[in-house]
This record gives sequence, C-alpha cells and structure tokens, in this order.
Amino acid sequence: MNQIDRQLDELEQRGVELEQKLRNSPNDEEEERMLVDWFKLIHEKHQLVRREAELVYTAKQQALEERQADVEYELRCLLNKPEKDWTEDDRAREQELMQDLVTIIEQRNHIVNSLDEDRQREEEEDKLLEAMIQRKEFQKEGDSEPRKKHKFKPGKVLKILGGKAEGKKGSPRGKEKSPKSPPAH
Repeated sequence: MNQIDRQLDELEQRGVELEQKLRNSPNDEEEERMLVDWFKLIHEKHQLVRREAELVYTAKQQALEERQADVEYELRCLLNKPEKDWTEDDRAREQELMQDLVTIIEQRNHIVNSLDEDRQREEEEDKLLEAMIQRKEFQKEGDSEPRKKHKFKPGKVLKILGGKAEGKKGSPRGKEKSPKSPPAH
C-alpha cells in the first residue's frame, strides 16, 4: 500500500507537470502527443488505484476468513458437548454463532461480487481509453490535412477527465468554489 501511495504521488506530480505543459503548448502536434501521454498517465493512475482497492478487499477478505475460522471452531467445540449437558446459554450461543457465520459468509460473498463488478467495469474503461488513445495516435500519424473536425480540445478534455482541473488550479484539494459575495461598503 505504501509503495502504491508513493507511485500515485509520483504520477500526480507528473500529471500536474504534463497538464501545465499541455495548457501552455502553442504547437498542435506537440499538444496532441502530450494529450495521448496524459491519457496514458491517467490510465496508469487508475490501474494503481484499482490495485490499491484490490489490496483493501484482500485484507478484508483475510480478516473475514480468520473470523470465520474462529466462529467455526467455537461452534464445533459447542456442538461436541453432549446435548443433555446444554444450558439455555449454550443454545443462545449456538444461535448467535450461527448468525455470525451467516453474516461473515454474506460479507465474503459481497466482497467477491464487488471484485467481479469492479473488474468488469475496469475492463470496459480500459477498452474505451485504449480505443481513444489509438484513435488519437491514428489521427496523428495518418492525418496530414488540418484536423479541425476531430481534434481534441485539451481544455475540455482536462475539465472532463481531471474533475474540473481548472477549478482546482491554485486551490487545495477538495475545496469547492464558493459564490462571490457582494463587496462590503
């Protein structure tokens, strides 16, 4: 997790530098090359975030496996006791352990389902991004005439993909723009 955090910080810095270059680029060809690089950087960042999420899921899954083993052991110990020696507390504890076991299994199933859903969504996102990059690279290589019709507009792309990147410029993360108040007299 620490390694992923360091890599994310490095990618964030590279992204900021690339975005600044992209915004200040007077050359269309260089701008388009940097835009493709920027898309690749975003893709790399998404892969790291996905990996981080998988590690969180894995840690939760392992904790649930350990908890399940503990509950099953306690339940087996209780069930090994002759039924004639059971007290009301033993019966209540059996019900409690059975309910814990069901809850743990449901939580583990939820994690597995979430991982599957995430993987499917990620595959779709990867295909879309790859197609976008390939189209951009194809246009760059095969298009010798002006590309006004199909050209990416970096400002618009940065706003869409960067979560309103221009609104973030110069402001701390997470802060939203507040409406301007009238000047005090």
